[in-house]
Amino acid sequence: MSIAIPLIPDPPAGLIDAAIRTTLVPFIGAGVSQLAGCPRWSEFADKVIDWLVAEHALDAAQRSQLGNLSPRVKLSVAKLAAQGKGIDIDYRGILQKTGEWKKNLDGRRIYSHISALASKFVTTNYDEWLDIVFPPELTPESIDTKDDRREEQRRNPLYLPSDIRADNFLTPNSVVHLHGALADPATMVLSTSDYIHRYANGGRREDGQEENNVLCFLEYLFREKTVLFIGYGLDELEILEYIIMKAKASARQSANVAGHYLLQGFFSFEDKICDSLHEYFLKECGIELIPFRRDENDWKQLIHVLEAFAKALPANDELIVQQLAEMEELARG
Repeated sequence: MSIAIPLIPDPPAGLIDAAIRTTLVPFIGAGVSQLAGCPRWSEFADKVIDWLVAEHALDAAQRSQLGNLSPRVKLSVAKLAAQGKGIDIDYRGILQKTGEWKKNLDGRRIYSHISALASKFVTTNYDEWLDIVFPPELTPESIDTKDDRREEQRRNPLYLPSDIRADNFLTPNSVVHLHGALADPATMVLSTSDYIHRYANGGRREDGQEENNVLCFLEYLFREKTVLFIGYGLDELEILEYIIMKAKASARQSANVAGHYLLQGFFSFEDKICDSLHEYFLKECGIELIPFRRDENDWKQLIHVLEAFAKALPANDELIVQQLAEMEELARG
């Protein structure tokens, strides 16, 4: 039986419950930042190659030969080419120029809605959109104002592997840049070797803890939190490869693991692939697909979906969480 592809889906009960308990963690991909003017994963790789051609670190023939390769391979070649020429790639100029967030209406709207969903976030994006706390009440009518003082409040960005730890993530207004950040290009996970190193299993210490901070954090995240993936297109599943594998492994380790969710846009005629992906993510990854229809607004429909979610999900309320904990304690007693 085909699942419906609504224009604006209703938030699943598990997502609402996680919002009430303040255990909901939005996990943001390049599709969100694309609406804010940043390139998607594949486009970013092409722009890096173009930049190297303009800098004469690669030639046009090499660019043509790289054309059909995956973004990860392109970025691996680009990184080696830049190192060979002794130049630093202008990632900021390619991804997000300083102060760009002040100019993009759609970006400010969508990140305003995301800000209303939770107080802590995870992203594979390098850009700085999530580092800014946009007021939840931001609207098209109020957004074009000269008073940006509230928008200059910053989150605590965690992008060094040594800082990506569960204890650092306890602080409200924290954002984990899982693959590094523009603030420090040396931390950016770009090449195949970068991915292997970032997700390498380092074994266990004598106290039983995982040696690799990032893997340890992901295990904690998928065991203790409810993750909502936002902004991952079908062409970006390779980015989620290691992360989904970790989610699946964590689900095996804990019978009480929370459900996780993936917001994904489809055209109406893509109902078959929507059904197939729904079954794949649910059975293979323990992730529930939440489809929405792109027919009217294409990917900009995501802005309206997140606006509806921000209104439907309960605001974070520590008093409610405490009351729930007390009720559960009474039930156990």
